[in-house]
Amino acid sequence: MIEKEVWNEYWELMPEEEMKKIQWLKLKRILIFAYTSSAFYHKKFNEAGIHPDDIKSFADFSRKVPVTTKAELRSMQAEGYPLGSNMTVSRTEIVWITASTGTTGKPTYTCCTKKDWEMWMECAKRMFWLGGLRPEDTHIHALGLSNWISGISFATAAREIGATVVPVGVPTPVDRMLMLIRDLKPTSIVCTPSYAEHLANKCQELLDLKPSELGLRKFFCGGEPGASIPSFRRKMENIWQCDMRDLMGSPEMICGDLIECHLKNGFHIVNREFCYNEFCDPITKMPIEMKDGAEGTRIYTALDKEAGPLIRFDVQDQCQIMVAPCECGYPGIRFNVTGRYDDMLKIKGVKIWPSTIKDIISSFAPKLTGQFKIILQEKPELFTVTGPVKLKVEHADGLTDNDVKNIKKELVNSIRRSCLWAPENVIMSPPGSIPPAEFKAKYIEIDAN
Repeated sequence: MIEKEVWNEYWELMPEEEMKKIQWLKLKRILIFAYTSSAFYHKKFNEAGIHPDDIKSFADFSRKVPVTTKAELRSMQAEGYPLGSNMTVSRTEIVWITASTGTTGKPTYTCCTKKDWEMWMECAKRMFWLGGLRPEDTHIHALGLSNWISGISFATAAREIGATVVPVGVPTPVDRMLMLIRDLKPTSIVCTPSYAEHLANKCQELLDLKPSELGLRKFFCGGEPGASIPSFRRKMENIWQCDMRDLMGSPEMICGDLIECHLKNGFHIVNREFCYNEFCDPITKMPIEMKDGAEGTRIYTALDKEAGPLIRFDVQDQCQIMVAPCECGYPGIRFNVTGRYDDMLKIKGVKIWPSTIKDIISSFAPKLTGQFKIILQEKPELFTVTGPVKLKVEHADGLTDNDVKNIKKELVNSIRRSCLWAPENVIMSPPGSIPPAEFKAKYIEIDAN
């Protein structure tokens, strides 16, 4: 039997020209639905002086319809949880309520009707299948299983593919997680990049085994930067002897809709008929020229969502576009996420992303452990850092004072070359001084002292 390349050949392999026609029909319909069913969008459209009938093209849509921001999402929900003024269905039609992790603020809620949930499952199954998950895999779920967006939904999608799912979830003590992996011999795991590294660091200590001896060969990693950072990926794939794929979801829209193919050359979008994506200038929110290497923020519109659809929602991911067809044959554009605009720091006029610093530090392995903190004196305003910046970096064991001094000098020079910024206060910390993240890593720390 020939294995299918994708989960849903009809929709996933549809040519882009044909898909655009379907997206346009759905876009016109969702604009009318939002205007007539959502108090939030009825008011927003009226304040912008537009009506759904005014939108005659994709260009009209981008030019006339204002973006929806995360702040607006929190504000509308606070008017009456779970969806506030964007409640577009009755409470009895909602079958599922979940939340973002809230790592950068109060969680935002997402609701699903039965149809919405089926859409979630369809997209998550497409994502995992394109990433290499198969029915013969035993699959450890090591993301949050409580109310997080990628909890039960990811575990359910993997089970519906046919994989044997072990829904352990986190937080689970690392010794118990490693015991389960050793005993049940899974071939696949979904977790954050930080957790993959944490398990690797504890494996020898707790099991007296190398990570590669556990037999995990497929890593699906998301929730934070790391899995597509070349130096970090090489390190993890070498330690585990695995294939690591980066994946993403859009918490306010869908649990999982982006993943790398086996070529690992950018995210493929698996939900094209459910979501209209724009890549826009982060300031003007107008579409950028679609060419290889172009950068912009991703703005998406839910085309089929029944419960609280979002129109032109600014995800705040800094994306680098690839329009050339992927050699794997999957249609549509690809993109890399190079940072988040809401994580960006402007230090002396230079834009710095924690993910870039992580990539540089990871390239110094095994001399550096990969653990670091960017320490600020106060919270930035409009991304701008006004006070002093400290970079705390953890070095490996067994180094002499002279070794540490030389590594520090090399690190500063490497950051200067890559970022056009040289950290003036680099603190080299001994092994174990920066606790590794067990779920999502937080690289920026505010310390007024």
